[in-house]
Amino acid sequence: MLKIGTLTLQQPTVLAPMAGLTDRVLRRLMDEIGGCGLLVSEMIAAEGLRRRNRRTLEMIADFKTRTPQFIQLFGANPEALAEAAAIVSAETAFAGIDVNMGCPVPKVVRSGAGAGLLLDLPRLASVVAAIRKSTCLPLTVKVRLGFNKVNVLETTKVIEEQGADAVAVHFRLKSEGYTGSAHWDLAAAVKENLRIPLLGNGDIMTAAFALEKLRTVDGVLIGRGALANPFLFREIAGQVTSENDMGAYVRRLGALIGEHYPERKRLGKLKAFTRFLLLSRPGCRSWKRRIFLSQDFGEARTFLEETFACP
Repeated sequence: MLKIGTLTLQQPTVLAPMAGLTDRVLRRLMDEIGGCGLLVSEMIAAEGLRRRNRRTLEMIADFKTRTPQFIQLFGANPEALAEAAAIVSAETAFAGIDVNMGCPVPKVVRSGAGAGLLLDLPRLASVVAAIRKSTCLPLTVKVRLGFNKVNVLETTKVIEEQGADAVAVHFRLKSEGYTGSAHWDLAAAVKENLRIPLLGNGDIMTAAFALEKLRTVDGVLIGRGALANPFLFREIAGQVTSENDMGAYVRRLGALIGEHYPERKRLGKLKAFTRFLLLSRPGCRSWKRRIFLSQDFGEARTFLEETFACP
């Protein structure tokens, strides 16, 4: 178990927030499969929530889960983030708030948000302090090792001092994007420097790797690994997965995309998930070509279900 503020997770595992991917479809799927301790939404713009933008509100539409859910907010304006956090507290069922300070996308960084906050520690501190004052919900912050150089000991200490309940570290620099190997060798030093829980993120693709890292950190965030193997959380929790489970997963994936998205968006969403789902599987190149050349959601969905021999 892992305690974050007033919330106790049954497993020390977290579905890592991924823009455009940890939407209602994926979070519902991970909740139905089980084994995951916490689900985190895709990035939600604080300004959009503050202004009650229609698309933003659609992205955070409520649905019931057995697994606690956090919303991940991003932005650079402390007031906007604090107001958005207050809205989350008063008007949604999210169990907590995560703040994105690690996104390396240039458009986000140029606005001062995401990993851009790693270059401005006074603003970073103001953001955490403002959110902390506006909500009693558990609060976590996700960062990287630094922007162009490692300063994670300094940033995580500031985050702790401003009242966050836990900190998550993607063990890469912003400048590294998602390339190379995550620098897990720095985890022990970060953990020793903190009194609040440390969650680690980066390159977790197997249960064995996750369990090894849990000897050093309090919890792990898993993103691409969970997309490639939807049953990874269950495996980490020691639960058995049958051969038929993947077929059932693919069928349910298609059904939920059809339920939550209009026709014009369904094929794109299926392709986004398929990119990871077919990763490193025998024949994946020809499968991916067939999916990505498809112009019809129904055709692509049927091929995917046949490929995984749905029961």
